[in-house]
Amino acid sequence: MDTFEIQRKTFRIVSVLLLISVLALIAVIPKLIQETYPGGLPKAAAIATSVAMGVRLLILLAILYGIRLTKRKFKINKEINLVTAIVLIFLGLIIMDGAFAYVDSLLFVSIGMFLCAFCDLAAAIVSVTALFLLRTKKKK
Repeated sequence: MDTFEIQRKTFRIVSVLLLISVLALIAVIPKLIQETYPGGLPKAAAIATSVAMGVRLLILLAILYGIRLTKRKFKINKEINLVTAIVLIFLGLIIMDGAFAYVDSLLFVSIGMFLCAFCDLAAAIVSVTALFLLRTKKKK
C-alpha cells in the first residue's frame, strides 16, 4: 500500500469518527434544552454545544475536501493530519469538561458528551499515527 492510500484511509477513519461525534452531540442538544436543574443555564449550554458541533462539522468538511484534493493531485498533506489532531485534542478536552459537569444530573447528556470526547481523541490518535506511518514508509 502506498502513502497515498494510507492518507486516504486515515482521512476516512477520522471523518467517520467525527461524524459519530457530531451525531452524539445532535442527540444531546434536546436533552440540554429540557434541563430543569436549579441554577442551570440550558440555553447557554445548548448554544455552546451547538457551536462545538459546528466546529466539528467544519473540520469534517475540511477533511472531506482534503480527500478530494489528494485524490486529484496525489499530494500528501501531513500538516492537515497534525492540525486536525491538535484541534481535536483541544475540542475533546473541552467537551469532556462539559461531560463531567452533567454526570450528577443528566446521565444521557454526560454519556453522549463522553462519546463525543472519545471519538475526538481517537481521531486525533489516528491522525498522529498516520503521521508516523507516512514518515516511516519507504518510497519505492
